[in-house]
Amino acid sequence: MPKKHNTIVQELELHEVEGYTEAQKQYYYSLGFRPYKNEKGIIKWLMPDQHSLRIIKANKRPWIARALFPTAVQSKRRRRHKPNFIKFIRINWFFILLIIVIVVAVMFLLQNPSILF
Repeated sequence: MPKKHNTIVQELELHEVEGYTEAQKQYYYSLGFRPYKNEKGIIKWLMPDQHSLRIIKANKRPWIARALFPTAVQSKRRRRHKPNFIKFIRINWFFILLIIVIVVAVMFLLQNPSILF
């Protein structure tokens, strides 16, 4: 979709549109498109929401306001990759915790064998 659009000058009625057959006019109108004439004199078929977006784009801030109060340019943020070790811990934390508990229990039983017998 092009970024530069021509300014819409006026909305036309169906009988004012030239260069289209009646069937084409009715078809576009039934799809929800309305005829608009742009600054070059070309007829554009736009939906009402497309027309309102063009009006909003046309009402940009004047150059003096941009010169006096420039907006802060945000730099692109690079995605930080976590080290593989931390990824491994985050994924397998439950199994690591389970292994630690089992190792501590076995060491405790080896130190105190009288608990079993």
